[in-house]
Amino acid sequence: MEQKTSKYGIRQVLSNNLFLLKQIGRVSPWRIPAIMVDAMADWSKGLIFRVFVVGYVLNQIQSDTPLKRIFFVVGLLSLLSFACHLVNIFLKNCFFPRSDLKIQSHFMKLAFGKAREADLECYENTEYYEKYIRALNALKSRPRMVLDSVEMLFGALFGFFALSGTALSMDGFMIFFIVLQIVANFVFARKENCERRAYEVELAEADRQADYIRRVHYLPEYAKELRTTNISDVLFKRFIAATQNGVRVIKEHGLKCAVYRLFVDAVCTRMGYYLVILFAAFRILVLKNMMVGDGLMVVMAMFSVTEALLEQENSFFQLHEHAMYIGDLREFLEHKPKIKENSKGAVPTGQVKELRVENLSFSYFGSERKVIDDVSFTIKGGQTVAIVGHNGAGKSTLVKLLMRLYEPTSGAIYLNEKEIGEYQLHAYRDSFSAVFQDFKVFSLTVGENILLRRTADGDKGLLEESLRASGMAERISALPYGTDTMMTREFDEEGVSLSGGQAQKIALSRLYAKNAPIAILDEPSSALDPIAEYELFENMKRICEGRTVIFISHRLSSAMSADVIFMMEHGRIIERGNHESLMRQNGKYAEMFRKQAEKYE
Repeated sequence: MEQKTSKYGIRQVLSNNLFLLKQIGRVSPWRIPAIMVDAMADWSKGLIFRVFVVGYVLNQIQSDTPLKRIFFVVGLLSLLSFACHLVNIFLKNCFFPRSDLKIQSHFMKLAFGKAREADLECYENTEYYEKYIRALNALKSRPRMVLDSVEMLFGALFGFFALSGTALSMDGFMIFFIVLQIVANFVFARKENCERRAYEVELAEADRQADYIRRVHYLPEYAKELRTTNISDVLFKRFIAATQNGVRVIKEHGLKCAVYRLFVDAVCTRMGYYLVILFAAFRILVLKNMMVGDGLMVVMAMFSVTEALLEQENSFFQLHEHAMYIGDLREFLEHKPKIKENSKGAVPTGQVKELRVENLSFSYFGSERKVIDDVSFTIKGGQTVAIVGHNGAGKSTLVKLLMRLYEPTSGAIYLNEKEIGEYQLHAYRDSFSAVFQDFKVFSLTVGENILLRRTADGDKGLLEESLRASGMAERISALPYGTDTMMTREFDEEGVSLSGGQAQKIALSRLYAKNAPIAILDEPSSALDPIAEYELFENMKRICEGRTVIFISHRLSSAMSADVIFMMEHGRIIERGNHESLMRQNGKYAEMFRKQAEKYE
């Protein structure tokens, strides 16, 4: 996935990071105040020990102060430092982990809700899908990373002003060294971060390509091709090319980063540090107007000012990087779907009387080619309709339009004389129970995979009937925990894996369990042999008895018993009728049927 390389202005950086912080504030209101307290406590520990304790002790020794008084003051400062340490420990070990879980759950809930709401068309749009993946990946750690950067920035600002104030209170001339640090840090550290940003973005692309090739060599779905072909050699050449691209990026940016880093270390850190030491030594030894402890406090304060400035610049760099990822997340969460829920719409009730399609056309996003081209038909309630045709004819797209997973480019669909947009979206979709060609088995219990919801105490009878209707009752009853057995081993080492045919029967069980008035089967027998296909359709007939059934099949033998058959080609219905009438027409359907029949003779 290609990393975004566009530069974000200060306004966008602030806007995106504030967007995330507002979301965090809604679910964990005390989190942002807590990171500020944590930052102040952390910097205060260093300020107390490195500046005040050491400086105070040396000054009091030089002034012949009684040891008891020194111990008393140092003890108080130690208690204050210890209190700051306790605050850090409590927040980092007790409050922050709980807050992190709440924040992550909040963002995941938003993302999952938006993913369900997004148009199916979005998942077929590469640009949108990549943004969606980036957004989900950002949710894993980005909120915590933003909070860490904000804490770093606040702590650095607190430390800078506290330590600068301390140094200036001892010697007003320190303003010269502070300005020198600020200017040097602004010039060189900023240039280094800009160069490093370009370096990391370009290197990320090379890493992404190399990572793909590494994944191919350990993922099981590629194992057979790797062992039976020479594709590994081709991939290795791509890996070398990606590595060489990485070397080019390092050569192009590495030296510049090193030079800027040298100036940051030399001017921002060491030179300023040495100048302050020399200045303090001059006042102590030559002018004799500064105590040793005060001189040490000035030196340590200015050293910490340098650290604070560098942390500020690093936090700015991090917040800029966060803004790019938050931009993807924000765009994803703010995306408005084309197909919106009509909360005031009607709710389909009773049996299906008629499903009518008028002059329906559809083109995918960014394409002018009509996948469905001026299609019209009427399906009467209780009919079994087969949609057949070659691959790419538009069969599956037509079914998705009927279920309102896509919005037509033109034309309309009516259920019981009412345009489907007038119904509540979820209520309309609940009128369908569907088994798609690429149906999925979830890493949940058998029962949850059938009902596609949480199971309840009263579901046992329904699950047993569903499994009996699909022919899977005996297999599931033999499992250790019956319908409570986990499928796959994602969450349970004792989870079971079913064969392709068995998984399809589980999918058929869903049809029975939901008992929606319209059943959709999209290529349900695509992976089965003729005998298994026959058993599947026999089970389907039992399960869907009394319902309106629409099924897609590339094997025309399964369409013979349908009340109506639609033969599709290039997005249009070119023939329609039952099996006998289509065979008498001796058109494309009859030709395709005879060719398939020859294969099984």
